[in-house]
Amino acid sequence: MKRLALGLAILMMAVLIVPTASAHAPLGSGSNESLATATMVPDPTKSWAIYADLHEGGEAQYYKFDMAEGQRIHVSLLTTTSSEDATFTPGVILMGHGVPSEGFVPSYVETPAGAGLMAVNGTRAARATYEAFAPSSFVELADISLDAPANGTYYVAVQDANRGGHYGLAIGDRESFTLSEWLLSPFSLLSVYEWERQSLALVLLPALATGAIGLLLLVRRHRAGKPLDRIGWTGAVAGLFFLGTGATVLSQMLLSISRSSAGPFVIVTLIFSVLPIVLSLLTLRLVLRHSGHWTLRSRAYLMVLGGGALVAWAGFVIGPILAIAAAVLPSRASVTSTTEVEA
Repeated sequence: MKRLALGLAILMMAVLIVPTASAHAPLGSGSNESLATATMVPDPTKSWAIYADLHEGGEAQYYKFDMAEGQRIHVSLLTTTSSEDATFTPGVILMGHGVPSEGFVPSYVETPAGAGLMAVNGTRAARATYEAFAPSSFVELADISLDAPANGTYYVAVQDANRGGHYGLAIGDRESFTLSEWLLSPFSLLSVYEWERQSLALVLLPALATGAIGLLLLVRRHRAGKPLDRIGWTGAVAGLFFLGTGATVLSQMLLSISRSSAGPFVIVTLIFSVLPIVLSLLTLRLVLRHSGHWTLRSRAYLMVLGGGALVAWAGFVIGPILAIAAAVLPSRASVTSTTEVEA
């Protein structure tokens, strides 16, 4: 147990120091088909990712943010690797006072009075990019980077004259997450996979399959005369949630690699897939050894595993909650023992 705990600690440190150059905090777009309803981007120096849907050709969607003179404006436009978006090449327009005017702005795009207009046409990159932090893949279309020429509000329009499609907009460079953004990232990633035009049922299939197999094995163990108490069952289900996370990350990694060029950053994804599996093995080993005779030490281990799973995105939040809850459940054993088992 101590060796596995040491390995867990090393992996947890890796999560905290791993390079996250492609990590973005999620941001919803809302209804933003006019300048008046433009989506407000808070703190545009922070790295944000917006995954949206341009409904049809001849349409634009708008975003706005406030910048101080000299602050770096960085806007990137991308689309999915799905065949449904294979001919989708929207463009991006940066608008604001002092922005150098470049490119052609279609008549259906609203523009602020007196603003400079920098229009960049979308051009599909020759190869798709692997996103190690998610994991996922995308096709780069356009990029704008410059220092803000003046204090004020800047607007970004995403538009396509010919057709609609799924696009992503990355704004800012500074990687930063609030506590809620970090903890809820597993659910944000599910929305990214839906944006990629994947079926949510297929995305979750590896987790559902591993969970079903794990439950079947636990039931067989119970019928063979090795039952779990209620703490053990709650902790075991938490462990299966952790295992399901690892299976999901691995399956998405393989899919994304098949659609792009992964490169060395695949190691980041491997860390985020191995860590939930290690957490699962530690949790299941703990509950199988201690059901019916829980000690303060073994309960503390279970609590720590649940907290570590929250940090590591293991268990879709539900697993960590179950592990922590199991650690404080009153003991009512369904098996008997004359000795305590220490961790």
